[in-house]
Amino acid sequence: MSVTNGHLSFMPTAHRSPPIQYLNTFVVAARFSSFKRAAEQLNVTPSAVSQQMKSLEQHLGLFLFSRRQRELALTQAGQDFFRYAKGVMDLYESGYASFSEKHHSSKLIVSMIPFVANQLVIPSLEDLYAQFPDMDLVIETNMAIEDLASSELDAAVRFGIPPWQDCQAELIASAQLNLMASPEYLRQHPLSGARDWQHQTLIHIRSRVNDWQRFLMSNKLTVQPKKELYFDSYEAGMNAAEAGLGIVMGVFPISRQIVEDGRLVSILDQPYEMEEAFYLVTKPNLVKQANYRQLLNWLRNVFNKH
Repeated sequence: MSVTNGHLSFMPTAHRSPPIQYLNTFVVAARFSSFKRAAEQLNVTPSAVSQQMKSLEQHLGLFLFSRRQRELALTQAGQDFFRYAKGVMDLYESGYASFSEKHHSSKLIVSMIPFVANQLVIPSLEDLYAQFPDMDLVIETNMAIEDLASSELDAAVRFGIPPWQDCQAELIASAQLNLMASPEYLRQHPLSGARDWQHQTLIHIRSRVNDWQRFLMSNKLTVQPKKELYFDSYEAGMNAAEAGLGIVMGVFPISRQIVEDGRLVSILDQPYEMEEAFYLVTKPNLVKQANYRQLLNWLRNVFNKH
């Protein structure tokens, strides 16, 4: 802005949008029709508001306010720019509200396999909410290992071996393996020696890992089983075993309740310690660290009970 022969003239910045920090000041000043009241709202001085508005007008090359005898009113250009600036600020406010709901709220979206959700977590949710009434837990069941960084998930209960990229993993419980079958199946297919394996049906519960092959080799068993059944989930495999279809590899502690209920029987006297374990995997979020810790401690108690 410059003075030429007593008149104000503008030197606009061509084809460049104005600094975004000016928009909020402009919208507030326009709403109040007062730099003084806008300054009070924004916790700055009136001169700071006035200077920002002069800089904005210079940037646009247009008068946005009509200043007559201490009255402040929008020019036609000011009215047009107000609609634009208000739209930008409204979009920012709604967008930030959505962002804050996702990243700053107490809501935790946690993924886990259906068996863990149905057998351990959901039956114990009343206790979780009694301890942490403000926690909003959303459970998503999925057999796949999702990339937390590129999903809506905050965390996941995973069975495996860390690390997981760009995530923090905290141990929930170590894991043990035992062979399991229904009492009726074992009556019909006794397993007392190496030769009996040729009469057994083996139930697979992981498509990417041949747990049975690893078990048979480690025990130097070279016999061919009678039949092998393949399922794509732990829950399906356990259901098949309960139906008397064969022997399944049960992971503890998550299968403890099934044995205690008598639905399946543990075959081995001593379970095998597994390299894999159960972890709470979380993506970085300082705001939700307290919720992560509460959930972790609660999950440890739940797994310990089962």
